[in-house]
Amino acid sequence: MKHKKVVSVVALLGGCAAYWYVSSEPAPTLAQVDTSVQAAIATSSSKVVKPMAPKQVTIKETLPESMSERFSLLAQAYAKELSLPAYSLPIGVDDVHILNPNRYVSQPVLLEGGASASIIMPQYRFSFPQPVTIMLEVNGLTATEVSASIYSEMDAGAERLAEADMALDGDGKWTVRLDATPQWDGPMAVNVTFSAKGKKQTLTTGIEYSYPTATVTGVGAVHAEGHDMVIPVKLEVEKAGYYRLRANLYAANQQPVALLTQSEKLSEGSAEITLKAYKGVLPDQDGEFTLGSFVLERRPAVPGELTRYGSSNEPSYNLGEFAVQQLSDEPWQPDEQEMQRLEFLQKMANE
Repeated sequence: MKHKKVVSVVALLGGCAAYWYVSSEPAPTLAQVDTSVQAAIATSSSKVVKPMAPKQVTIKETLPESMSERFSLLAQAYAKELSLPAYSLPIGVDDVHILNPNRYVSQPVLLEGGASASIIMPQYRFSFPQPVTIMLEVNGLTATEVSASIYSEMDAGAERLAEADMALDGDGKWTVRLDATPQWDGPMAVNVTFSAKGKKQTLTTGIEYSYPTATVTGVGAVHAEGHDMVIPVKLEVEKAGYYRLRANLYAANQQPVALLTQSEKLSEGSAEITLKAYKGVLPDQDGEFTLGSFVLERRPAVPGELTRYGSSNEPSYNLGEFAVQQLSDEPWQPDEQEMQRLEFLQKMANE
């Protein structure tokens, strides 16, 4: 989140610099003077004329009203972001992409005569040795000779990693389950081929498949620390590196509360990442909480390296009862750099 804020401000500065450069008036050119006129003036005048001191001209650049308004809107948006810590952001039932971060979004493909076909999958990201279940739904056509195959996107010329015929299930969908092999690693292409009205059709989609570089194994004792609810998350790390952990905090009845994020450099073996939930996003009353929807990423160490993913032994962990009222009412304070960026935006907006 912080990096995103920095990029936004830098991009805006570049845009403003370009605007001022283009909108500035061109520098005046020196006028061409007739030399004969210069000579006449020199011979006809016997008096010495003192040259006049040049006038001091002050040029003040002003932002157009529309530009000032844009800075004002950006300053307001940034101030709103700074009202809460980036490590603990509120979420609700409408934040579907956050509540289910590994959701596969099916995209229907239109065919001739108003027919359509779509690939349906239970998730987008898989960890070895999870099998991959592929489904095909066809509307407006009768499909035959339906099959599915998987290829590695890292090597376009490589042979298919798996292939099998698909069978029609009771819901009218064609389905197949492909079991993983050790060669499944990285981004992969899923192809589904079928025949209809004498034509062969092929649909393609993409998934991520990898060996888990770390695994969430449980949570430690939850406790209060100032205005934060502190949640130690235990991991077993297979490959050392810089990790980012995201997880959703839920209250009773799986009511979404907050998206919690933390990054740490981890060594191989047993490790721990501490997540924090700010009091300002928690319910007013005490209650039981659950942590789930984990996304564990090992960030690239060098350009060109792939992001690797971890997994969790359980989809969620019960945190037990927590007394929210024991947390401090002290408001969260942005750091010095964030405040300087906000002050700059407000200054540019003439606020």
